[in-house]
Amino acid sequence: MEKVFLIAGDAGQGIAKSAEILAKSFTKRGYYVFNYRDYPSLIRGGLNFNMLKVSTDPVGSHEWKADYAVFLSQQAFDTHKDKTHFAITTSEVIGGDFQINTSEIVQKTGAPAIAGNTATLGALYKAIGHDTQPLMEALADFGKHADINRKVAWEGFQAYTGKTTPLPQKEGGKPGYFISGSCAIALGAIAAGMDLYFAYPMTPATPVLHVLAELEREFDYRTVQLENEIAVANAALGASFAGSNVMIGTSGGGLALMGEALSLQGISELPLVAYLSMRTGPATGVPTYTGQGDIKFALNIGHGEFARAVIVPGDAKEAHERTVEAFYLTRKFRVLSLLISDKHLSESNYTHDSLPEPRVNSERGLVKATDSHMSYKITEEGVSPMAAPGVNGTLRATSYEHDEYGYTIEDEPTILKMVNKRLKKARTFEQAVNKLEPVSVYGKGKHVILSWGSTKGAILDALARLDQASVKFVQLSYLAPFPKKQVEEALKGAKTITAVENSVTCALAGILKEHTGLEVDHTIVKYDGRPFTGGEIVNKIRRVIA
Repeated sequence: MEKVFLIAGDAGQGIAKSAEILAKSFTKRGYYVFNYRDYPSLIRGGLNFNMLKVSTDPVGSHEWKADYAVFLSQQAFDTHKDKTHFAITTSEVIGGDFQINTSEIVQKTGAPAIAGNTATLGALYKAIGHDTQPLMEALADFGKHADINRKVAWEGFQAYTGKTTPLPQKEGGKPGYFISGSCAIALGAIAAGMDLYFAYPMTPATPVLHVLAELEREFDYRTVQLENEIAVANAALGASFAGSNVMIGTSGGGLALMGEALSLQGISELPLVAYLSMRTGPATGVPTYTGQGDIKFALNIGHGEFARAVIVPGDAKEAHERTVEAFYLTRKFRVLSLLISDKHLSESNYTHDSLPEPRVNSERGLVKATDSHMSYKITEEGVSPMAAPGVNGTLRATSYEHDEYGYTIEDEPTILKMVNKRLKKARTFEQAVNKLEPVSVYGKGKHVILSWGSTKGAILDALARLDQASVKFVQLSYLAPFPKKQVEEALKGAKTITAVENSVTCALAGILKEHTGLEVDHTIVKYDGRPFTGGEIVNKIRRVIA
């Protein structure tokens, strides 16, 4: 069973919160819920809406057509009325299948006007033939305002006298984790032992800053908002030199400003996790809409040649797990860990049965310095032991090429030694990444869908509707170092390879050819700022394999 719910209204009417409450109430009943959020790049005003897909089976994407809708404004109704089979509206809206007099309800209960949206949720519960218990539990999110919202929801439930189309009950379901990609990344950073998070607010990376700022006292770390992204990246490297576990976050042009500092990481080998949440570009682009067009920029940012991890989780559960891996890799191998998301993954909510234990534990990995400590000691694996200042010995980190002690050099033999040291480290680091399951395969067919990142949900939803004997999905969770052998094995015997990406050029097709020599047969791209839905993938793949 799958049903889609649409909640739409003007900015300031509590659309996002209403959708979150409704989604959490379904999760408490054991349903799986995916929540997509759509809003314009405006400080105030504009039309907001959320699409919720509710299912008895795991679900990872939304659809553009709804079974039920709640419209809180005339503009919302006029814009989206053709996207739903059934609409509940407020008394201020002309149209719809049933009107709720929210003004009368808030006046009767003494609630603020904005609580009228809660009345429509109560009415919706009556329309789907469910009791209000899970909704009342979910309204606990309002804290001290929970009781008044429960009264409003109950009045809305009682006021509804329209037709009822029962939503099948989920039998034996247990409440799951309802979590956004941003929240999962923040919790992953906390689990990895992060000390400091540096950021300058930039949509859609900002929600991670918000979550971490809210939890910092509880988990004993600090968030730092600086004046720009140049300051963010350089301050983080300074804190890393001092021994702290650090992470930075940005989007779009913010990453461009960080480029020089990320190159500094490459030669100074100071551990750093950089979180990039992509949006539609170039330049300012469309800040509140999604895209995957910055992936080649992430793979190549920073002048010079140096090792990096480019990690591309596909949903909230993976985002949590891979964030811990990002910290593990940067601490153990002193490489740059780039954790990649986009607006769709960052700001959508997923239901997961659990958040699994990470494959690795992030350790600080500091050694005690001696008077003769070599910050860039040449070792068999290329990884130099790292110490923090404040103990015996002098520690150096520099942007110049250097010897093992960190002193600036320009002679040929030492340049070769240090470059080869970092090259050896890159090979050691690549072996470690290959043990972290960088490639996942779903299905057993010969027609292969190849993709990465937030497209995972729509592709898996599509796969459930396609013939899994003929179609399979190969998901990449690491794009650097590129898992060449695993990808070649997963693609062996493929009749067709179709790359799917939210971009204009489908960078993945070129990345695959660069590393394996293999060419894709088809590309499916989308670049209107909106993510793929499962239905869109189904239609396009059926044409490919027809």
